[in-house]
Amino acid sequence: MAGSCSSCYVTTGSFSRSAVNYNAGAQTAISNVVMAATVLVTLLFLMPLFYYTPNVILAAIIITAVIGLIDCQGALRLWKVDKLDFVACICSFVGVLFVSVHIGLA
Repeated sequence: MAGSCSSCYVTTGSFSRSAVNYNAGAQTAISNVVMAATVLVTLLFLMPLFYYTPNVILAAIIITAVIGLIDCQGALRLWKVDKLDFVACICSFVGVLFVSVHIGLA
């Protein structure tokens, strides 16, 4: 809440959690409560087990959760409908992926 008043950047933690929630087939807001409780219990009791987990493994888990949200068919439709919009889509994708969210979406 304080971040929204001070022009902070949005973090991607919420996005990856939303991706997992979406891929799990959640349809109601109660799924967020269940997910929050699960994360809390996991952090409280299983954190010592995760201490030695390499960052590569954690990154692979996040990538696996988010990969389903990439819409390749939408990009192909853009190619067929309007080539200029497709170029803008690819430039935004590459900018966000390799530079930063702020520059990629600018």
